[in-house]
Amino acid sequence: MTRSVETLVKDPELVAKRHEQICQAALTLFSRKGYYRTSVREIAKAAGLSIGALYSYIKNKEDIFFLIYQRILSIFRERMLKAAEGIEDPDLQLKAAFKETLRIYDEYRDEVLLLYQESHVLGRQALQSLMEVDRQYASFFQEILERGNREGRFAVKEPNLIAVSLLFLCAVWALKGWNLKGYTLDETIHHLIPFIFHGIKGFGPQEEKREPEEARDEGSRHR
Repeated sequence: MTRSVETLVKDPELVAKRHEQICQAALTLFSRKGYYRTSVREIAKAAGLSIGALYSYIKNKEDIFFLIYQRILSIFRERMLKAAEGIEDPDLQLKAAFKETLRIYDEYRDEVLLLYQESHVLGRQALQSLMEVDRQYASFFQEILERGNREGRFAVKEPNLIAVSLLFLCAVWALKGWNLKGYTLDETIHHLIPFIFHGIKGFGPQEEKREPEEARDEGSRHR
């Protein structure tokens, strides 16, 4: 079952506008004070709404955090799809999708860090809804990898695993930025792209191919 936010107001445009106001105000407060130390009354004030008006658009503070999480994931998905749209070559499409995802993580670094730190506040249903969106994001990378395999461009044995790993690489830029202060975003992209394609094209360590040869050498030494 998909998690949704119930509202007393039925005008979709007005609801979207107010939700944007509320999310912007809450995001600033959550980033500065943390989720638990921020009150709904403070969020209402920062959003320019009365506490009563605020509750016309959300039921509780978890709703607000869910909306922020949902909004960020939607931005990620829309921008990544737009960057990769119309590119038929799997190499170029994967590069475009990866670069844009990394750039979004850089742009929304504070928001991503907040979501990772505070995601435990969400209930099971909300988390399942958001995880499904995340899986859809990863599936787009997986589809590119599988198409590259079919066309003989890639040699990826586990497309799902690699797709999720690519997203994890992007997330590291936001979550471990304190340990990457010596690198610019462009430098990071410059180094990661060859690293990724070296692996997915099957140019990695050839242990399996070396084993028979190493065994023969070992056997000859014992003769």
